[in-house]
Amino acid sequence: MTGGIGRYHQSMPDSSDHAAGPFTLAHVTHEAVEKMGGIGTVLEGMMTSAVYQSAVRRSILVGPMGGHHFESPLRRLGPHVNVRYSSADNIDFDGLGRKFHPIQWAFGVHIAYGIRTYEKNGYNRDGSAEVLLIDVSNPNREQLAIFKMRLWDEFGIDARRYEHDWGFEEYCRLAEPAFYALSAIVPASELPCIILSHEFMGLCTALKSVMDGGDAFRTIFHAHECATARRLTEHHPGHDTAFYNMMRQGAAKGLYVEDVFGDQSNFMRHALISRAHELDAIIAVGDPTAEEMRFLNPETKHGRVHLVYNGLPAFYSDYEEETQSRRLMDEWAERVIGYRPDVLMTHVARPVISKGFWRDLKVVSYLDGMLGAEGKTGLLVILTCGAPPRGMNEVNRMAREYGWPWQHREGYPDLAGPELELFQLIKQFNAGHTNIKVMLVNQFGWSREVLGDAAAEEMSFNTLRQAADVEFGQSVYEPFGIAQFEPLGSGAICVASSVCGCVTSYQHVLARLGEAAIAFENVVVADYTKLERPMSMDELRAMTQQQRDKLEDRVAREVATELHRRLPRSEADAKRLLETGRELADGMSWDTVMAEGMIPLLSQVAARETNRANGHASPGPIMDHAR
Repeated sequence: MTGGIGRYHQSMPDSSDHAAGPFTLAHVTHEAVEKMGGIGTVLEGMMTSAVYQSAVRRSILVGPMGGHHFESPLRRLGPHVNVRYSSADNIDFDGLGRKFHPIQWAFGVHIAYGIRTYEKNGYNRDGSAEVLLIDVSNPNREQLAIFKMRLWDEFGIDARRYEHDWGFEEYCRLAEPAFYALSAIVPASELPCIILSHEFMGLCTALKSVMDGGDAFRTIFHAHECATARRLTEHHPGHDTAFYNMMRQGAAKGLYVEDVFGDQSNFMRHALISRAHELDAIIAVGDPTAEEMRFLNPETKHGRVHLVYNGLPAFYSDYEEETQSRRLMDEWAERVIGYRPDVLMTHVARPVISKGFWRDLKVVSYLDGMLGAEGKTGLLVILTCGAPPRGMNEVNRMAREYGWPWQHREGYPDLAGPELELFQLIKQFNAGHTNIKVMLVNQFGWSREVLGDAAAEEMSFNTLRQAADVEFGQSVYEPFGIAQFEPLGSGAICVASSVCGCVTSYQHVLARLGEAAIAFENVVVADYTKLERPMSMDELRAMTQQQRDKLEDRVAREVATELHRRLPRSEADAKRLLETGRELADGMSWDTVMAEGMIPLLSQVAARETNRANGHASPGPIMDHAR
């Protein structure tokens, strides 16, 4: 049966006349039906961008069918997806069964298809995409074994070594039925279909397309991170201080990641992303990620790695809206902690080591004395969540019993997982500082339902973003970092580490604005990779946490001093930050990065010719439109 599908696919007509668009895109991702993290945020930004919508004919989100609960078959794909076909539920509103039945039979899978809607609340933007999910729980083992053998023969990927890792096995099983399902629903008039592998999850599907897609498919690896670099950075006690200095020294000597850091073949994600050069192009969301990808191996270094920055949500506020939001936040703070802070700081992020929360505490520790000398107070709100959402009744009970979220207790529905260790650091900080306090809100969102009765009915996540004077994001590893620049258009000062991709995107916008941008003071860059003295590779490899702490203390003092200088002291200062922040946010919006980076790259990828002698793609040169 597989061979029959392959012969049908190879008979598809040449599609080179469609290279200029509109495009047909298939996004292979684990966030096809719900936003769970950064990739979901990126997809939402794309789908709701007017520029993306004008250039893309069809967006098809492809992924494995999860085991989430649903109240009816028509909600199998989640609350935002209108189910049109589901083989498991005998639903077929559009006659897709005749296309999907042979694929289901050949590969032992169930298929579901529907239409997902995107609605960016508060941003007046919406969009939609098709959803194609495949249940791979009971595959045709013989077909799967043949595909795994081909991965070894063609690309040197030893699937047997990683098949006990469900992260690999699930997406390996997805590859062939996804490829043939796309072949079935995309007519010749809408080819080529460009497959975007969002991180390692889509690489097996993309490699299947490289082997058998002919001229009907194109393939792009969308590097939202370099998984090898993330693991090395997070696990080394020197974090970014050690990793980036080692990488750059090694790259300058013509070395690659395994030359410097040793064998990485036990890491499944490394094995997959090291083959990304086999695709038509690699998208890096920031300059550090581009460096990391080129550091993987010679083939990737000399391959097609292109910068296409992520965008920022197109949300702006005027000064009156900001004033109203700050009033709501001040009233809430007074009810919860007993005072209205002069300086409101926030950090919105997942509770993972890469976010560098301890660096925020170092900076505000130095800032504490600076504000105290002026007779001022501050509040840092760390908004993060490492457990399932708490209901409003639970939130109100915790608030009544012991003053949540200012005070916490161990154990769900309060502190769970990584929240506990973070709160211990915060508790120590609060015990030793007078002018600035830090509050952990372990519940994502910012509404009355999330915060309980202490919050005003009008409060929303936008309230938090509009009210903040400062947003922290001093990550040790951050390929881009949308969250730390999200309040930029509302006049906040954003403090980000130099390894964040959003920093290089910001610097790109500054360069384009020219001399007018010299006076912009909306972003403070914390460079924790700057060494006090040159260090050899061996010294960097042996760096301890104590050595890193000493360097971080020095940088934190510098950041606090610069941040203190830039804080608005008047209405005129606040309005100036709002005006320049909006200008920067415009230059980093989703519409801008789609027009300048993604769409020109898609045109180049779609226009490439195919080397029919071996069936593999042979792309022509692609310009780096994001530089």
